[in-house]
Amino acid sequence: MEQSLASKILSKIGLAILVVALFDLVLLNWWIFKKNPNETFQTATDKGTVAASPPGSLGFSSPASIPLVSQTPSPSSQVQSTPAPQAQTQPQNQSQSQPVQTVVQKETQTIIQTPQKEIYIPIGSGSTKSGTYADLSGAQVIIDTTQYPPIDYMVFQASIWVDNGNGKAWARIINVNDNNPFYESEISSSSGTGEFRTSGKIPFNYGPKTYRIQAKTDMTDFAANVGNAMIKIVLK
Repeated sequence: MEQSLASKILSKIGLAILVVALFDLVLLNWWIFKKNPNETFQTATDKGTVAASPPGSLGFSSPASIPLVSQTPSPSSQVQSTPAPQAQTQPQNQSQSQPVQTVVQKETQTIIQTPQKEIYIPIGSGSTKSGTYADLSGAQVIIDTTQYPPIDYMVFQASIWVDNGNGKAWARIINVNDNNPFYESEISSSSGTGEFRTSGKIPFNYGPKTYRIQAKTDMTDFAANVGNAMIKIVLK
């Protein structure tokens, strides 16, 4: 009888403890939910629990919420340099009154401007065995002086030599439009290897003009050679 009474008492005590524990658990969950309403809910699955996050909470993002990374072009593709006035070449084939061997090397025209207000305009290269001044066809350039800031002066520069150093090579610039050779532009060399020469100041007219190289040799068996020819423009 006493043992049955003790069992009943223990059962009631255990039930009371269980009720109190469940109440505490419910109270604790309510307090947590009130404090963090965006807390992740847990849904039971056969293999475990999977976190289901409400919209706007932490968790797995839908594909639409993943930011897209755009590819930005490299700085070199964004920079655009302002081109300087481009020189134009107009190769012309002119027949010689006498059979003269003339070799012309065409080059890509690239205008170079330095911070010192100096502009270098390539003309070309060539050679001739003519005993009088002969055109180096194709070794020419069109310069429109109105496309530049105020010009102080222009000079002719080139590497010049004569085959085997026999005789002497001469070169100069001619204004093709006005058929006007610039005697101030004459340069010469008796060297068998290229020597860089700079002429005197060349007169120039405003507007587009075609400037061409002419060359000659003292001994027609040995060609006069002109290389890396250019007109240097010095701005005011």
